[in-house]
Order: sequence, then C-alpha cells, then structure tokens
Amino acid sequence: MTDQTRLAQTKEAATIALPQAMARAQRETGKSVFGQAREMLLLRRGLGGITPQEYIANRLFDDDRFTTADKRAFLGVRGEHAVDRICNADHRWRAPVKDKIVFAAMMRGLGFPVPELIAFHHARRRCFMGADLRTREDLLGFLRGLKRPVFGKPLGGRWSLGAASLEGYDAPSDTVRTLGGATIGVEDLADQIAAFADEGYLFQERLVPHAMLAEICGPAVGTVRLLTAMTGRGPELIATVWKVIGGGNIADNFWRRGNMLAAIDSDSGTVLRVASGLGHEAATHESHPDSGMPLPGLVLPDWQAARATCLSAATALAGLRLIGWDIALTERGPVIVEANTLPAFNLHQIATGRGLLEGRFAEFVASCRR
Repeated sequence: MTDQTRLAQTKEAATIALPQAMARAQRETGKSVFGQAREMLLLRRGLGGITPQEYIANRLFDDDRFTTADKRAFLGVRGEHAVDRICNADHRWRAPVKDKIVFAAMMRGLGFPVPELIAFHHARRRCFMGADLRTREDLLGFLRGLKRPVFGKPLGGRWSLGAASLEGYDAPSDTVRTLGGATIGVEDLADQIAAFADEGYLFQERLVPHAMLAEICGPAVGTVRLLTAMTGRGPELIATVWKVIGGGNIADNFWRRGNMLAAIDSDSGTVLRVASGLGHEAATHESHPDSGMPLPGLVLPDWQAARATCLSAATALAGLRLIGWDIALTERGPVIVEANTLPAFNLHQIATGRGLLEGRFAEFVASCRR
C-alpha cells in the first residue's frame, strides 16, 4: 500500500534489468539471448514501437504463446503516440479533455454525470464550480473546515500522482484523516499541495463504489477504461478493462503495488481474465487477493448504463476518433471521471495477454489512415 501521508510525485515504476531478464527468458523458454535481441530490433521498427523493456514486460520472448503476428500486434508507448496521431489528427479537439475543469464543466453542461467539484487551489485561475482557494490561508481554512470526504488531485496530473483521499479534519490534533486511517498534519498537507500550486489542485467529492464492488475491492473506486472508436457509423466500444484496486490503495493506477487489471467483455460487462505484474513477475488471479471473492465470470454492475453513457459522451467529442474513458461504477450509477487521448493501451494488453493492434482495433486504425 502506498504511504497515504505523502502525496506521490513519482511512479513506483517496475524496473527491468535487461541482461538478467533476457538470461532468465532463455532459461525458461530456450530462446537464445541473440534471438531475443534480433526480435527486439524487428519489433522496435514496426508501428508498435516496442522497446526492449516492453518486449520483456509483455513476455514476447515466449514463442509457445505468441506467433510473430501476435507479437507485432503489441503496442508500446511509441506505438501509442503513433496511433494517437493517426486517429486524433485534429489537435484542436484535445483541449477539452486535457483540462480537468473545462472537461467537467462541459460534461456537466451536456447532462453527463461527473464528480462534484468542491474547491480549487490556485493563485490566479478560478474554477466557478466550487470554492476558489487563492492563498495558503484559504487552503488551510478549507482543510480545517473539512466535514466530508474529498478526493484531491493536481489539475494537470497523470497516473494519480499527487492524489489524496481525505476523510475529514480532526481539530484537537490539527490533522486530516485519510481513507486508510492515517493522519496528516494540516500544515504538512498544505506544504505538499504547494508542490502542485503552479498547475492548480482540485478537490472533488469522493465517489463511493457500487456496493458489489466495495465488497470485493474495498472503499476506493477503481474505474473502468472504455476505449471508444468514432467510426463512420458512429461511436463503437472497441476495448474495455477494469482497473481493480487492491492492497488498500486509494487510486486504481496499475503502478500502485497491489492493483490489478481485468479484461472485460465489452457487450456484457463480464470479467474474462485478471492479471498483475509484468514480465517474469506476471500473474493471473481467480479471486481478489484481499477479499478472496471470485473475479472471472463476475458481471460488473450497471454495465449497460456505463456503455450508453460512454458512447453518448463520445459524440460530444466527435473530432477525437479514439478516446479512453474512465468511468466509475458508483452507488449512484456510472460517473465519468475523465477522458484520455493517450489511453495507455498496455492496460488492455496486460489484462488480456494479447496485443491490441489486431481484429477490430487494427481495422479501425487502418481506416483512420485512409
């Protein structure tokens, strides 16, 4: 579990020691180090842009599991950027999804469910949908008046860096309680938030997961990443993954130790496969490690409503042909948390154990090129 008294400023990224990993892959599969290196060079040149570390992370050295065509279907970070440029060529459409305040205001104005914005800390900019905390004194006053749970995050943040899940204020100790039961001194918390002051810091309502999911994963919300493709026939749901929270984490990002990824059938919302770890540490799960409750075969709650919300919202951003939507399945139904034009394709690849650039997704990317 991540230390909830410190706002994370860097990811706890898994590091792969390449020589050792390649030697282990040779021992496990019989594929020579030379053969692996040659294949790494070939996959680096394709659209996927797979790096040597991504090659190991996705276990592409395993010839019993993957054919050459299977391996070419994997997309690395370079490949993700290339696909984004192909599918979302008009950069003017990116602005509404890059700014969390603008995005929330737009979605709310169009009638879509989004988290309530409670306050915003920035010296100059205003949010108009919650309290504006211009100064440190304003921020301290807000924290000391906290009577309801809130979720805090930097305005321009990614990967849940800088996120905080707060319960409320304790006056005798002048501390704020976190979701996990830890406490942070108010002055200390304000100092940590100040590290994000240039971009601004948001406080939103803390969403409550659907009762079924809370029983499995605990009180924090793990969103579902729905990948929509804007085709000539309208929006289509093309891939889906559930970011499963574990290990007492406050956010669902895969880099947080204990979290998992679940491949989801896009039509029914059924969990197909659950995975964690990368490369030689990769594992699959039949049950949740914390609650012991079964995962594969589970049908996510309010799935058809989540699908409908996502597909409808995609029509408001029709100039972005490929969007990754984060939808929270909450006690009051699906809620749109954010939209992404670089939607971390590897989340889907880890969850399914397959490359994304095949089948319907490959057809769609090809159509965007034409």
